[in-house]
This record gives sequence, structure tokens and C-alpha cells, in this order.
Amino acid sequence: MQDTRDKFTIGRDRNCDIAIADETVSSRHAEISFLGDGRLLLTDCRSSNGTFRQLADGTEARVRQELISPLDQLRFGNVRIGVRELLEALRMKYPNFGASSSQPPRRAMRATSPRELERCECGRIKPVGEPCPGCGA
Repeated sequence: MQDTRDKFTIGRDRNCDIAIADETVSSRHAEISFLGDGRLLLTDCRSSNGTFRQLADGTEARVRQELISPLDQLRFGNVRIGVRELLEALRMKYPNFGASSSQPPRRAMRATSPRELERCECGRIKPVGEPCPGCGA
């Protein structure tokens, strides 16, 4: 059995891997799974306000369970965020995320004190109390 963690939660609950403090986001809104071949699978966890992916023409499609790309833009409730930003948030919260394979090591995910994350005024996600990697604020 491979000792890796391949699923991360997104939601309003502060125990989620990516916590989003917005009332339109369900406590456990969605999950991102890393498949063995490097693909990403997004699953809506029966959220109240839905999970959506922006299509090339600018419209949105509701996601129940769908393969996504780091280039995709998503919406959880009223919160819009890119897949790249979600991956960056996981790397900030879990420093060894993706260090040696397409899936992050399980031991790296069980940090004794995972860092809290917040959204900067510019829209990027950053560790609380640290400068933003996007705008430097």
C-alpha cells in the first residue's frame, strides 16, 4: 500500500485543507483528488450553492465530478479561484506538497501546526501574517 494522501477538502470549515471563509461556501464544499497518472479530479460534496468550472466561452458548467486542469477557473458558491491558486495554497500550507511525486507524501501533510491561510486584497491566497507572493502586501 502506497503511503500517500491523494484527496484534499475545500470548504468553509476551518478543518478543511483549503478553508474559504465565505457564507456561500458549504462547510465541506468539494474535494480535489490527485489521480495516479497526475490528473486532478474535482468532486462537489453536495454543496448548497454548487461548484462550477468556467468554460472557454466564459460560461460556467456545474461540476459534480470532473477532471480539471491547473489552467481552469472554478467557483465555489460565490468565490472564484483558479486551480493554480488552490495548488499554490496547498504548497504553502504543506511545504513538502508534491516534493517527490505527483501526489504529496502523507507524512508531509500531517504537519504538527499547519499554517492558516487567508485571501490577500489582490485575490491571491497567502499564509496569515506573511507577504503575498502576488503583490507583496
